[in-house]
Amino acid sequence: MPAKGQGETLEDAADIWTPHLQPGENLVWSACVSDSLVGADLTRQRGMAIAIFIPSTIVAALLAVVFLGSIAPGPTMNPNVMLAPMYFAFAAAIAIVSVSQLFKLARPRRPDAARYAATTTRLMALTPEGAVLREMPGSEIGEIMVGGSRPDLVVLRRDEDSEAAAFPIRFIERPLEAKAIIEETFPAPVETAP
Repeated sequence: MPAKGQGETLEDAADIWTPHLQPGENLVWSACVSDSLVGADLTRQRGMAIAIFIPSTIVAALLAVVFLGSIAPGPTMNPNVMLAPMYFAFAAAIAIVSVSQLFKLARPRRPDAARYAATTTRLMALTPEGAVLREMPGSEIGEIMVGGSRPDLVVLRRDEDSEAAAFPIRFIERPLEAKAIIEETFPAPVETAP
């Protein structure tokens, strides 16, 4: 069996997807989330958290010092005392940003889906536990957008006025190959001229 994230044959994936297939539905494409891509994204998230935490902590501390200096008692009235509430508000806001980065550092966001598949009738995503996370019927599949630094795929709904969310496909190896297979399986309807 191939390493996780390196792609898998439809025969390898059949055991995982068969319980979720409807009668007459066949698997066309399947992919696992790539551990290396997820690891790189977690590293990027942690780096961004550190890059925001350090300067925001310094700025919050400096604003707190200015705030304390503006309200400190002295022999004469400090002209900055009128700005004290503003210093305090900015120091508190930046301190909140700084603390929020600690939570991001401790618990970076992980992908919610572990596997993706296209069948003859729909797109599906499974959780790491093997439950269906989301699905999109083939009749609703519209344009497939490729973007991001990885890149990721986003399958848009054919009905632009639909309130239903798009179908993201993230952290997979060979996303352009997946895009081509999905587009071939679910071609866009031919528009007729009026």
